[in-house]
Amino acid sequence: MDLGTTVWHTQTTGDTDVEKGPDPQCSICFTTYDNVFKTPKQLDCTHTFCLECLSRLVTISMDPDEGKISCPFCRHLTPIPKNGPPALTTSREVLCRLPKHQQHEENVWLEGEKLCYMRPPKTGMPAFCICTDIGASARGARAAPQTRSRPSLLERLTNWKKLLLFIVIMVLVAVIVLWPLQCIVTTGSMRCVPRPPQPNLITTSTTAPRTLTHH
Repeated sequence: MDLGTTVWHTQTTGDTDVEKGPDPQCSICFTTYDNVFKTPKQLDCTHTFCLECLSRLVTISMDPDEGKISCPFCRHLTPIPKNGPPALTTSREVLCRLPKHQQHEENVWLEGEKLCYMRPPKTGMPAFCICTDIGASARGARAAPQTRSRPSLLERLTNWKKLLLFIVIMVLVAVIVLWPLQCIVTTGSMRCVPRPPQPNLITTSTTAPRTLTHH
């Protein structure tokens, strides 16, 4: 009896950077995906990151002439649409792994250096707009190298004064510590003045001469 061989196939996906757990997270900020600012966006290389992190990367590192962003993992370039990172492809596979109330992607748009979202009205509450700044960190990263300027002449003189004062203090400390030691070695006491020689005391006994009296 010929028994057929059973072959098991394992299907793999391109989202290798998404944690295989109940709460998939962005591999840059390690925040759980959602359907608003943390919407999972897929690059052309199939790596997936949240919308907010990709928007910050675009603000910092995108070449304005090429209009492309480099993947943080494989450096593959992905063109950025005219409407910005919110128009990137949404990873439906990751979105379907979220809770049911988050599986519908909300409308998020780019307004200057902010990601904005219009929150729908709820019972007794009107609709309102929520925005998150994606340009503040980029400006800080760019301004940090420019703030390093050469020290002025006054700062240099101040540094030299501090160095000179430190040298003087170290010399005084060395003198205060080493001078008594030298005195102890050379003179045998804390005083550096040598002791005068002690006169030899010679004790002599004198006897009064006897006077002879003649009777």
